[in-house]
Amino acid sequence: MKLTDLVSRESVVGDILSTDKKGALRELVEALRVARKPAGFKTTEVLGALMKREKMGTTGMGGGVALPHAKVEKISALYGALGRSKAGVDFGAVDGEKVHLIFMLVSPPVEADEHLAVLKRVSAGIRLPNMSKFLRAAKDSKAIWDLLREMDQSVGA
Repeated sequence: MKLTDLVSRESVVGDILSTDKKGALRELVEALRVARKPAGFKTTEVLGALMKREKMGTTGMGGGVALPHAKVEKISALYGALGRSKAGVDFGAVDGEKVHLIFMLVSPPVEADEHLAVLKRVSAGIRLPNMSKFLRAAKDSKAIWDLLREMDQSVGA
């Protein structure tokens, strides 16, 4: 599954304003809700599932990147959002650094294999030479989404 199938242009947040994990996730959840209007999507439930997952261990993978993800009972498909924080978000990342790129994924529990495949795809894409740097330096949300398309092409279908 392509990342651009999960993340619409409208669910890219070019400048996350929150500096804490819950606030940043709330911004992404809201962007996703407005952009995709997913069936069964309740903001409080999705945010709660993401925060519950974070309590199990941070999804801040280091290098200024976080991959928050959760399985949510009442949604019917996989959905993603991507946010960039110029100031950085305290995500409790494994390297102790602030997070500037947040790839959020929510999926129904029945899509466990696809959920993992998407996480692997994002991880591979963000590790492409200079991709993280380009995403952080992108002019706006459209430029970020265009880079997401490049990630899709580079990591294969």
